[in-house]
Amino acid sequence: MHGGGAVTIERSDVHRPTSIHRILPVVAAMCTSVVALPEARAHSIPGTQTLHDLCRAADVVAVGRITYVAKAAPNEKALPPVDADVLELLREGDAKSGTIRFLPHRHGNDQYVVGEELLLFLEHTRTPERVNEAKYEAVEAISERIVLPADRRTEWIDAARTYAALGKGPRNATDPQKLGRITIAMLSRRDTKLAHMALRDLTLAGASLLISESDVPELLRVVDDRSRPAMLRVGLLSELERRKLTRVGSHWVSVLESASSNERSAVIAGAKSRWFVPEVNAALVAIVDAAAPDEATSAARAVGAEGNDVAVDALVRAVSREPAELRFAALGSLRRINTPRARDKLAEFVQSHADAETRKVAATELALLPPVPVAAKNPGGTNSMQPRSSRVIWFVLGALVLGAVAVFLKKLWTKNPS
Repeated sequence: MHGGGAVTIERSDVHRPTSIHRILPVVAAMCTSVVALPEARAHSIPGTQTLHDLCRAADVVAVGRITYVAKAAPNEKALPPVDADVLELLREGDAKSGTIRFLPHRHGNDQYVVGEELLLFLEHTRTPERVNEAKYEAVEAISERIVLPADRRTEWIDAARTYAALGKGPRNATDPQKLGRITIAMLSRRDTKLAHMALRDLTLAGASLLISESDVPELLRVVDDRSRPAMLRVGLLSELERRKLTRVGSHWVSVLESASSNERSAVIAGAKSRWFVPEVNAALVAIVDAAAPDEATSAARAVGAEGNDVAVDALVRAVSREPAELRFAALGSLRRINTPRARDKLAEFVQSHADAETRKVAATELALLPPVPVAAKNPGGTNSMQPRSSRVIWFVLGALVLGAVAVFLKKLWTKNPS
């Protein structure tokens, strides 16, 4: 669990947050500039901390090796102290090399293991009754115990040293451009976890000027690198679009084409809101026609936007394929497209599709469509809903006639007022 060249993540199964609890801090953070963030002291939400966050909150940042883990007393809620040998101090605070004792946090449910090497993020103990047990405690709700991978040990230590050098608390955010340069460097790292943490820092920075137009070529190299995880590329591309640093819809085709099979459906879902870009729409339509069922189903949903008549033919073909989920997704998109061709095809499927369940779903989708306005006919058979230009002409002519009548009556009255 702690080796194998990967960053080990320990999460609590006891205090797992609800979905809304995960989302709200992110939404709030996205509305706040990094340069204005105060030093955090409230309970953190597990899973939201980046390496930058941890370094920023800690009094002591160090590389340590666990040497002793005390046993918890029966029925004791507080976790017992842990000892670690400090191998390197990345931010000293008032700590010294040698053995350091600290208190884990119950919120993170940290289970330290003797012999493991990890990054330590410690602050002064804030629980008065426990100060005598240990001078330090782990940064609250760390939730991610960063065990150093053997093959990338130096990379993680260098990254932590870089963030620690920014300073602690508010001082850490006084130079957004400096943080931006570090963020760009971390996004270019081959370690996926470090790159994703840097992307999170960029996203949570809101409108803060961490990056500028001059940084775009370097960041687009990450977006276009097909060896990088697709979701990292999508996240970075979306952030560049949000900041108006690249054209909306650009580079999405490359990511769609190169995403691995286990990421492609998620990338398709991200591309859904860019369907109005012709090249993105064409790529999604091609996936409906030619991809594996799961991906074709995701793409069938993605192209179901009002007026997207280009997708109708591919969706019609999808209604003749397996599995049923693909057929039903295609029928739903035909209803959302709601063009005359899409409505006609739905009506045909109600009458003629070989599968009874598909006919039933098609009928349901057709019933959900708003009624098409029908022009009323007058008894003479002519259309009473005249074109707008004709109505305007008749209105003007009527006004002129009324005006002429009014002038005539005025002159008549003037000549013979009695």
